[in-house]
Amino acid sequence: MVTHHIQKRGFTFVELLVTIAVVSLIFGGVLTTVQFTLKLISMSKVSTSALALANERIEYIRSLSYADVGTVGGIPNGAIPQNSTTTYNGFLFHERVLIEYVDSSDDGMGASDVNGIVADYKEVKVEYSWNIGNGTSSIFLLTNVIPPGIESTAGGGTLTVNVFDAAVQPVSGAEVHVYNNTTTTTIDTIRYTNISGVAMFAGAPAAANYQITATKSGYSTDQTYTATTTNPNPVTQHVAVLESAVSTMNFQIDELSNIHVRTVGPATNGSFEDFFADMSKVYGATSTEVIAGDVVLTSAAGLYASSGTLLSIPDEPTPFTAWDSVNWNSTVPSGTALTIQVYGVTETNTYTLIPDADLPGNSLGFATSPIDISMLNTGTYPVLALEATFSSSDTATTSALHDWKITHLISEPSIGNIPFTLTGSKIIGMNASGSPIYKFNENYTTGGTGSIDVSNLEWDLYTVSLGTSAYNISNACSGLPLTLAPGVNEILTMTLVPATQYSLRVTVLNTSGNPISGASVTLSRSGFTHTEMTSSCGQVFFNTGIAPETDYAVSVQASGYVDKNISDVVIDGTNNISITPDTL
Repeated sequence: MVTHHIQKRGFTFVELLVTIAVVSLIFGGVLTTVQFTLKLISMSKVSTSALALANERIEYIRSLSYADVGTVGGIPNGAIPQNSTTTYNGFLFHERVLIEYVDSSDDGMGASDVNGIVADYKEVKVEYSWNIGNGTSSIFLLTNVIPPGIESTAGGGTLTVNVFDAAVQPVSGAEVHVYNNTTTTTIDTIRYTNISGVAMFAGAPAAANYQITATKSGYSTDQTYTATTTNPNPVTQHVAVLESAVSTMNFQIDELSNIHVRTVGPATNGSFEDFFADMSKVYGATSTEVIAGDVVLTSAAGLYASSGTLLSIPDEPTPFTAWDSVNWNSTVPSGTALTIQVYGVTETNTYTLIPDADLPGNSLGFATSPIDISMLNTGTYPVLALEATFSSSDTATTSALHDWKITHLISEPSIGNIPFTLTGSKIIGMNASGSPIYKFNENYTTGGTGSIDVSNLEWDLYTVSLGTSAYNISNACSGLPLTLAPGVNEILTMTLVPATQYSLRVTVLNTSGNPISGASVTLSRSGFTHTEMTSSCGQVFFNTGIAPETDYAVSVQASGYVDKNISDVVIDGTNNISITPDTL
């Protein structure tokens, strides 16, 4: 007899875990699918609701008389709110209505309009937006509303606003805000410039005192100004719109910039420089040679090579805290070119061109001195070298490199808590005594570390006035007044020295406005003479043995430049002059 034993047992722990995982995978996928389906249904429902609202709003506007089609504070004016909210099917919607006159091409546009009326019909845009997740969705509908008869100005004109950038190129998408509370109904409306930088307000009621502001996210602001007690004579006053006429206003805005301001004491600097007395500081050369202290293209039978290079030996300063600049002097005749590039050098003496990400413009090479290398990380680039690239399209001519130099900072003590005033050059009006009112004039103080960030500044030419009598500015990099371009991050380092009653800071620039470093500057008068060499920012400072006189002479000598002499220089306090010698 065979006996069968049936043994019952449950799930092992491992089997239980596997089962749970499988079930979770199956039902998790189902749950995800359900959630996604519900989300699609919800999105479809809210979109359908928004479309229904937009259609209803459009039909309501089209049911109005032509004269009543307009928005509160808009051009044309009417009873329809420009912005509002509404709830429909449990969803919150933001409604925006834009109604504007359109100049039709059927009867000519602008000045070519056959009857001189550019408000030919009205275009209506109804937009509904709603929040969804972390973003916003929207839909909009457009319709045209045609006048019942021949179009008319109805007592209005056209206000045209042109918005340009610093280079006088059109700015599209700029916000143009028009406000006027002197009209029968207050006008308060916003339009955005088209691709040509134009925002047009056709059919604007004939009136004075249209206040206009133009701006854009991340950009500066330009505007008209009201005459006030603090600005009784604004430069750009509010504009008037005349019946059946076009009033045009132009504004300039551009990307905002930042300045990192530093106040420091005199630095201890070091440098690697080569005046090309020989080839001892040259690592390698192709089709170039040193002749009488200049590097030039090699020649054969009186004909210069078409191109060539010269590479310096490595510069490995120790100790040092930061790189400063690369400076050189050269003569570049017409038909020739000379550019300088900066290389990092490894311990195995491998030369690698520093990428543009670390030194913008280095891949193409620099044609003007100096090169600011203060942003280079000393840990990444502890050793540097220079390469000069020569080219000539004229076999009878060559560029000449007279000298070059890499400067570095050994130490530079910070001077903290220095008050100063930063003033732009743009004027928005004149006060009662006829003095200019500047668009930007603000006070700041460097912190305990001797630095401060001044953000969101408009492109301009800025001057600095110290708010303390304890110091003079002996050197300012990158120069004072500071030319601030749009959309840049600039560093302004002001070297301060104990104040003296009389001083002179001389800035030496080339014809392109770039500083000339290593120039010899002599200040003299009867019984007095003193000579200094310009810094990497092209400046020298005289403050010893100076008397208040009007007959000082300043002479400048720089390699590659014609000597420059200026007489009758006045020193009667803290004085500054700028000198531009001619190239040889």
